[in-house]
Amino acid sequence: MIYTLNMFNTGQVTLPKKWREKFDTSKFVAEETDMGLLIKPISDEGDGVVYYEDDNGFGIYCDKGLDIEKFKAAAKKIHG
Repeated sequence: MIYTLNMFNTGQVTLPKKWREKFDTSKFVAEETDMGLLIKPISDEGDGVVYYEDDNGFGIYCDKGLDIEKFKAAAKKIHG
């Protein structure tokens, strides 16, 4: 599906409801590519830790830092 998105004066863009419901997340990664912007949904585990995968592999993003025990748990969860 392709949608036209409008940007507000604040720089915000609203994603279509169908996409918001389909991906069931409020976190996204926006990446600049040669063709423009690529927006990808990422999962939020509810603890401030966001897990995503890009062309370079798996990543963890933490808004407020991450203690080592949470990091170990996240790594074990993904890699077994």
